[in-house]
Amino acid sequence: MLSEILRELGLIWRLMVSRQVSWWTKLVPLAIVLYIISPIDLIPDPLLGLGQIDDIALLLLGSQLFIAMCPRDVVRRLRQEQSARAAPGADADVVDGTYRVLDE
Repeated sequence: MLSEILRELGLIWRLMVSRQVSWWTKLVPLAIVLYIISPIDLIPDPLLGLGQIDDIALLLLGSQLFIAMCPRDVVRRLRQEQSARAAPGADADVVDGTYRVLDE
């Protein structure tokens, strides 16, 4: 689960720096971060547990909304690049060869 969260955060970061994603779409994650760090909350943070639930829920829903608002082809390409980096050589060509050990 932690690796999935990190993968999604990496995707969000790459979408944020992509020139193919419009600037107004990039306002969604910024608004979420501003809400989380602002002192104004729907449920006050001093209520242990309940105060953090709205922050986490908004973070999860907002990140999914941001990814859904981004162009699908850009998201698909970045996900493919992520999976290729995660498993290097998975789709690489195989080169058969032989070797020999030389005594020096």
